[in-house]
Amino acid sequence: MPIGTNKIMQMGGGGGDSTPYISASGGSLSQGSHSDADNLPLTLHSWQSSGVSTFSVNDISGTGEGVIYVWAWGGAGGNGGQGGAGGGSGGFAFGSFGVTAGQSFRVAVGGGGGNGSGCYGCWGAGGAGSNGSSWCNGGQGRYAGCRGCSAGGGGGGAGTVLYNGTEAFGNIWLVAGGGGGGGGREGCGGAGQGGGGNQNGQGGSCSAGGGSCCAQGGGGVGSNGRPGGDRSGGGGGGGGYAGGNVGGDPGCDCHGAAGGGGGSNFVIGSALSSRTAAGNYGTPGESSHSFRNGAGQRNGGTGRIVIGYERQT
Repeated sequence: MPIGTNKIMQMGGGGGDSTPYISASGGSLSQGSHSDADNLPLTLHSWQSSGVSTFSVNDISGTGEGVIYVWAWGGAGGNGGQGGAGGGSGGFAFGSFGVTAGQSFRVAVGGGGGNGSGCYGCWGAGGAGSNGSSWCNGGQGRYAGCRGCSAGGGGGGAGTVLYNGTEAFGNIWLVAGGGGGGGGREGCGGAGQGGGGNQNGQGGSCSAGGGSCCAQGGGGVGSNGRPGGDRSGGGGGGGGYAGGNVGGDPGCDCHGAAGGGGGSNFVIGSALSSRTAAGNYGTPGESSHSFRNGAGQRNGGTGRIVIGYERQT
């Protein structure tokens, strides 16, 4: 029995619903509705632990067609060390897509970046956020300088990704960008906040320039290096369709570094409908959305992805 344009559930022998049209690894199931999907009654499959999971459209006749609705938030950047600036929150992306029976997908949920550490000469960088796939991961924060009581930058959060098929860059259908890491702080001057997903990082003190958003293909820019003297390290870039740059170093001793730029949001042009929203430093993109469940919160919050499809009634 072919599946309908929207009502994509396999029918049981008694005429009722039996097997959901999506078969998935991990995640959780719920029901709901949203204006993005014309307030249709939806089955919702959600993932909010970093890493890769799979889902596929059950093959009923081989000719069935349907629609899925996808909402996603990127992972947040980590806090800069020694009371440094906050990491950027995750960006948001939504898309609806036509799919066919037998089609398979992968979802990669963005992990948050690690927090930097303070007063650890030469070290203290926050770790890069990962989504478990090969693309759109965050960058490591920059190490602290080797003199004085400098601090490392926070790591960039990873983007949350929907792949059509295998984990190839050309198979990306949707990305919610990760936030950049916050800059490490020093006593003589403040640090810059990490940019939210799809937002530039904030500058630090003594001419430390904020990392630019969306500057690099495939992932956020990190750094295993460190500034000279008694200077703190910048935040790592957030991961996204194009990753953010690492935050700049201060030009003077005893000063705080800049925040990393967020990674870019993306929805493929063949989507039936789409929109994106940047994070704004501490506020995730579409922060009041009913499906967010606290995802992408600044200072290392994990991302989230929700796949919805219409229920038979």
